[in-house]
Amino acid sequence: MAFFSIDLSGQSQKYIDNLDVPVKEVSIGTAWSVYYDELLVSRVELHGWIFLWYGEFNAAPNFERVACLLDSGYFQELWGNRGVLIAIDRSTSAAYLFNDCYGSFPVYYSETESCPSPAVSSSIRSLSCSKQVDWPSFYQFLSFGYVFGGYSLYKGVSRLRANSYLKISFGNDALSIGRHDLKNFWVSGNTTGKPKLDDLIDILREEAEGFDNTQIMMSGGWDSRLVLSILKRKEPTLFTHGNLNSREIQIVKDIASFCQLPLKEQSISDIDFNVDLFSRYLFENDSAMFTHWSAAGLYARENNLIMTAGTFGEVLGGHYGTLNALKGGGKYASLLMHTLGLGGVFDKFLGLGHSSVVLNHLKMKSYGVFWFLNKELLEVLRSKNLIEESNRRLLREFEYYREQGMENAQEMFERFYTEHRGGQYINLQLTNSSSRSKYRNIFTNKDLIHNISSISFGDRAHNKINKKIINKLSPQLLRYPMAATLVNADRPLLIQEGSRAVRKVIENNPHMSSLYRCHARYGNRSFGWNNFKDVVNGNFIEKLSPLLGQSLWDLRKIEETINADKTTNMYPLFDMVSKAITLNHIVGDAPII
Repeated sequence: MAFFSIDLSGQSQKYIDNLDVPVKEVSIGTAWSVYYDELLVSRVELHGWIFLWYGEFNAAPNFERVACLLDSGYFQELWGNRGVLIAIDRSTSAAYLFNDCYGSFPVYYSETESCPSPAVSSSIRSLSCSKQVDWPSFYQFLSFGYVFGGYSLYKGVSRLRANSYLKISFGNDALSIGRHDLKNFWVSGNTTGKPKLDDLIDILREEAEGFDNTQIMMSGGWDSRLVLSILKRKEPTLFTHGNLNSREIQIVKDIASFCQLPLKEQSISDIDFNVDLFSRYLFENDSAMFTHWSAAGLYARENNLIMTAGTFGEVLGGHYGTLNALKGGGKYASLLMHTLGLGGVFDKFLGLGHSSVVLNHLKMKSYGVFWFLNKELLEVLRSKNLIEESNRRLLREFEYYREQGMENAQEMFERFYTEHRGGQYINLQLTNSSSRSKYRNIFTNKDLIHNISSISFGDRAHNKINKKIINKLSPQLLRYPMAATLVNADRPLLIQEGSRAVRKVIENNPHMSSLYRCHARYGNRSFGWNNFKDVVNGNFIEKLSPLLGQSLWDLRKIEETINADKTTNMYPLFDMVSKAITLNHIVGDAPII
């Protein structure tokens, strides 16, 4: 479902018929118009400008300021939107489109004259007339859930990069589109010094004023606990889902009880993951990802609550650094050294200050993700050098960062992870589930983003700042363990991380497991919040087969893998099938060439 499209004039009925929603039209020049869903997109007319806006709840920009900056030509200063802003200049019939810092609101635009209508849209399917799949992007999406850089799943169609804007000009009824960068907040030179903890807390307290009647997604981890510490005085409703007999859910229950806040518990195994649910996600979002959040979105809508979660809290918590790219012993050694305050020295020893080393950790290396592709398609794709082309695009992405003034490889890695894994994938948990209702994200606050950019990754890593903020706002929340560790969150980082290692031993050793069950605080609870084994079972693929075309996928092989898998963690298979359904929705009827 498109929030908007820029198309040839006189096409209103097409959008009304296709979307079954009330569609409004704003003319641009003599031949083009913006069509938008008036239930989801707001319109403001001011000082010769027409503004169209959609995004987070109650987070529209100051339109007086926007008009002043546009009239003055200071386009780069219009960074930090918490949604998509379209500005139409009525005097020149030019249009400008600004997106958000992390690229979590997709915008697509055509780069080919053979497919001119529509020219720009929030829905990639609206621009799919060329039907030529960009197979490197297909490979990347199936591997990670995101696509590198400004590419999309279709050739000749670009996805607007994070923190960018489009200038759309009309002359002699012809349309031209140019992409430009907004202010690069990732560059440390754009800040005025390292902020104090109280500065961050002041920003978060002011941000909290935008949250009334709120629902927080609680996992027991650092990000959601930080959100709770900020919004606790607003008396939010808490929502948690998963295995209701797990220690993770019990931790959330204990926190809710201590805070005297209402808690809604949802067993994932009770959700009917059927064609209707996935089809609704595809219609509303062009994405089938994270349907297990659907019950949370429904609960928020039914109770008129603002939905929020800890997505993008990973930036403040230092989750998206090079630590994520290290394998095996290197990762744990780096973790230990950061814990001891020697992370910078160890990272230098590993060469993580050099972009070539960092890129090597990110490079794609195998086609293992193609294990369930249709045999004919698999043979075609193996001949297309998708690994080499994907790695070339990865290299170009880092070159683009350097052209914007970035030099630090750690910062470039974190930017890549935030804009790709964070903006295109993880944040879909929140945006997909609450597509037609109210949602807001604390961590997309512009002032917060600006201040975080001046704090080194080493100072943020392992939730150092998160812990300090929670300790100042609501220290009682640190008296409970985190989801992944066994000791209370107020214990020193080294002890917490040590308990994480002990937990892994307990999970794999029956004798240790028996001792844990007898003596631990949450010993009578199982490890692991997810219970997808009750969801991904023998008839899972048969039930969803209408959404999985056999021209792309080997359904029999998926079924055999499900039936043969004896592990309790079936979430990776659930996630992989969700990616396949998304790809099938977008490119399933395209020719294999």
